Amino acid sequence: MWVKASLRSWRIVSPLLLLLLMAGGCSRIPKIIVLEDPLTAAEHVDLGVAYERKGELDLARREYESALRKDRKLYRARLNLGNVFLAKKEYGKAREEYLQALELRPGDAEATNNLSWAAIYSGVGIDEALSRMEAVVPGPEGRRPALLDTLGVLRMYSNRPEAAEEAFVLAEALCRQAGASPGEGVNGFAPCPDEVLGEIEDHRRELRSRWK
Repeated sequence: MWVKASLRSWRIVSPLLLLLLMAGGCSRIPKIIVLEDPLTAAEHVDLGVAYERKGELDLARREYESALRKDRKLYRARLNLGNVFLAKKEYGKAREEYLQALELRPGDAEATNNLSWAAIYSGVGIDEALSRMEAVVPGPEGRRPALLDTLGVLRMYSNRPEAAEEAFVLAEALCRQAGASPGEGVNGFAPCPDEVLGEIEDHRRELRSRWK
């Protein structure tokens, strides 16, 4: 479904100007147009998510930036803007957004994970990302297959094959455990999607090919 939204409402302000122009003898009356944005910051984020799901990244970026102009401390807008930049392969900009998201929520698992992938794809900041991820994984949100898989990739790229294999093994075990209990998940989290299990298996094969 196409999402449409009116981002501006129009209001004509002219009474004072009218009096001034009448006093000056001018017959043409220009109109002053004041632009207003009727959407809240949260509504801009919702609209951005709708655009992002349709693959309209530039429109999604516009909405997240509009949200941040209204509320610069809106974590979800900051994180989602980073995701747009990551999808567009603008890794430096993605990194900046994720770091700002982490300033708003220090140690946040999702922002840390996405910052890690900006580092993995760009090759910049691997050690920093690994340090942050190592701190997240032992926490209450850390034992998720996707996060452990990210940790494994970071360790692999940091030339720590044994530690990487350990992370991949645990990630795969948790993923298969979740798959064995449909609808329940693991540790209270959602069940592991098949694509996550496939990525874990791909990364384990990559590790083996690097360290034969």
